[in-house]
Amino acid sequence: MNVVYTPQTHSTRSFTVKRLLIAAALVFAASTPVAAQSVAGTWNATMTTPGGTSDFKILLRTSGDSVSGTVFRQTGEVPLRGFMKGDSLHFTYTIVYGEQPFPLTIHVKVTGDAMSGVVDFDGKAEEPFSAKRQPAAKPD
Repeated sequence: MNVVYTPQTHSTRSFTVKRLLIAAALVFAASTPVAAQSVAGTWNATMTTPGGTSDFKILLRTSGDSVSGTVFRQTGEVPLRGFMKGDSLHFTYTIVYGEQPFPLTIHVKVTGDAMSGVVDFDGKAEEPFSAKRQPAAKPD
């Protein structure tokens, strides 16, 4: 049996290397997680409570996966702290109810400029929660 050896030219090797590099880049891109969306901004929120529906504003700030901000309620402002993991946002703030501190923890899924999920009333009950991001103010 005769084996014929055909040496590759420089351009053939170059083409093969380019194809390998492109394939490696595609595999890397497919395995790299997509950056989490930012939840920073002002949100118009609604939650159901045992006393009825409550509407309020939330200002969220982000630093990496950490979330902080302020809840603007009819009875005043309270700070919040939480974290973002993928499209899930979790944050807690404390109100005063019956002259006692009462933590509320929000667990939501964020999709673009909307979030929905539940508010946990100190482990005693869960009710629906939703919010929509306010559009950014347009400069004059």
